[in-house]
This record gives sequence, C-alpha cells and structure tokens, in this order.
Amino acid sequence: MVDVSTKPKREARLAAIAALAFSLAMGTQSVLLPLLALAAGYSKPDVGILTAISAIAQLFTRILSATAMRRFSDKTLVVLSGIVLAVSSISVALSSFVVVFVIAELIQGIARGLFWSSATTHVLRQEGPTVGLMATINFLSSFGLFAGPTVAGLIAKFSLSTALVVAGVIALTTVIPAVLLSKEPPFEKGAKKIKREIWGKSEVRLGSWAGMTAGSWRGILNSYVPVVLRSVGDSYFLVGVLVSMANGASILGTGLMGLLKRRSPIKVFALGVAMAAIGTGFVGITAKSIFISLVILVAGGVGAGLLQTLGPVIATAGVETHQKGDAVALAGSFRAGALLGAPLLMAVLLGPIGLSAALLVSGAVLGLPILTARNKLRPRQAS
Repeated sequence: MVDVSTKPKREARLAAIAALAFSLAMGTQSVLLPLLALAAGYSKPDVGILTAISAIAQLFTRILSATAMRRFSDKTLVVLSGIVLAVSSISVALSSFVVVFVIAELIQGIARGLFWSSATTHVLRQEGPTVGLMATINFLSSFGLFAGPTVAGLIAKFSLSTALVVAGVIALTTVIPAVLLSKEPPFEKGAKKIKREIWGKSEVRLGSWAGMTAGSWRGILNSYVPVVLRSVGDSYFLVGVLVSMANGASILGTGLMGLLKRRSPIKVFALGVAMAAIGTGFVGITAKSIFISLVILVAGGVGAGLLQTLGPVIATAGVETHQKGDAVALAGSFRAGALLGAPLLMAVLLGPIGLSAALLVSGAVLGLPILTARNKLRPRQAS
C-alpha cells in the first residue's frame, strides 16, 4: 500500500518519467515526419497540410478529453496515448502512402491531446501542493522535446524509416511508468453543467489565458521567428541557435516555476504573460541585433515556460476535485487552439502590415491576459 503522504510525489515522478519518454518520442517524430514526407515526394504545402491535421486533431482531443476521463481512468488514457503515438510512428515507417500519412498525423494529434490532458489531470487531482510537481513534469517533457530533434538527426543520417521505428519504440516505453500509476476512478458525469460552472471561476479563466499565451508563443516561434531572423541575413546555423536558445529558455522557465511556487500565482502569471508578449512582439524590431534578439527570445521562452506550468495549476485551484479534468481540458484546449491560431493570425496580418508589425500586433494580443488579473494585482485599500 502506498503511503498517502508520499503518494503525490510518487505519482508525479512516474508521470514525469512517462512525460520524458513521450516528449522525446514526440520531439523525434515531429522532425522525422516532415522529412520523410518530402523524401517520399510530397510537396511543401502537402507537408503543411499534414502537420495541420495533427494540430487540429490535438485541439479536438483536448476539448473532448474531459469527456473521455468520465468514462476511463486517466491512467488508462496515459497508457493508451503512448501506444497510439508508437502506432503513428511505426506505421509511416512501413508505408509512405498518403492514407497512411494522414492517419498517422491524425492519431499523433489524438495521442498528444490525450497524454497531456490525462497525465496533467492525474497529478493535479492528488492531494497537496502541485506547482513543484507540475514543474518537474514540464521540465522533463521540455527536455524531451528539446533532445528529440537531435536524436532524429543522428539516426536519420542512416535511415528515416529506421529513425521512425526508434521513435515508436521510445513512445512504447511511456507505457512502463504509466502502468505503475495508481488507478483513480473516472470523473462523475454532467459535462455541460460542469463546464458552465467552471468557466464562471476566475482561476479557470486565468489558467486558460495562460495556456493561450504560452501556446501562441510556441506557435509563432516555430513558424515566423525563423523567417524574420533569416530575413535580416542571419545564417541558417545562427537562426537554429537562436531558436534553440529560446526553447532552452522555456525549459528554464519551467524549472524556475518550481522555485517560485511560494510566490503569488497571480504575480507570476502577469510576469509570464509580459515576458512572452515582449519575446514575441519585439523580435521583429530587434532582429538586426543578435545580442538583443537573444535577450528578447530568452525572455519570451522563460515567460512561456512559467505559463505552461502555472496554467493548469491555476485552472484547477479554484474547482472541486470532480471538475479538475474539465479545468485541465479547457486550459489545454486554449493552448492547443493558440498553437494553431497564432500562426494563422500572423498570416492574415502579413499582407497588410508586414512581418515586423505583425509580430508587434501579435505580441500585444499575447499581453492582453494581464488585464484579466489587473484587479488582483492592485493593492487593497485600507478600510
């Protein structure tokens, strides 16, 4: 029998190991799938469409994940997501036929949405403080996403298909720590009523805005930041280094969240939003200076890392235990939607106002969630 006092830490450690394996497989696969598609003769627009299929599938899975957690234990969903990600990777290693590719991208998105919603919920429904536990999970998952592309590059030199099989095997290792998680009962039913109730809580809204800002930062970093850096004459190598530093800073942000767990969550939320907004909005203006660009990108990464950890914690802090799955799903849906929506907003703005101005406008939009916390940030008047 597990000691109740140590159970939250035990569950978080197991979830963190699962997150490391899952994110390492995910980071490896995210590089290999586009490369294999290009090698198989698909055009660049085709690759973009395939990637979008995965993003859309993840968004809808996030939205529906709370419903899934009313029917199945979150432990079951964590195990299933590792298996599904492995199937996605291994299937395209065996065949590059278009139908196989579409299905692989589709179930990859489903696996991502299921894993992050169920693993996060599993930890946050435990008793006791959870900020430090979530920081550990996000730190290891960020490390996996950071290391995955390197693993992909090392193995892809020999064979793309072999590298995808390896990614599938790594995904399957997610199952080992996942099956050791304690089996919590599914949440009680009543989805529509619960969703109406929790959206009325300021903590859930703040957690959702945190997810939106972090997701927007990530979506723009992976799409338009390399474009603006390259447009001012930076070499491909330098662009890669700067983007890697931003990704590394997001890992640092998740680690710092563990140190800031005793600070006011609202103040950390405002700090994270401000840093992510600045790190997005000003990168176009500062792109000609390598040093200033680095500072801006690192600031944005730290802010996004803070928000990625804090968002689900804030969202679940103001709800009952049986509502935590819905709170995590809602905050996760905002993040997944922003990953898809922020690059689309940039695409709409590019024509009329240009790249640097579009980044500035997007940064301003990312900073708007600070307004939702303004009342709580004001010092109270003495009565």
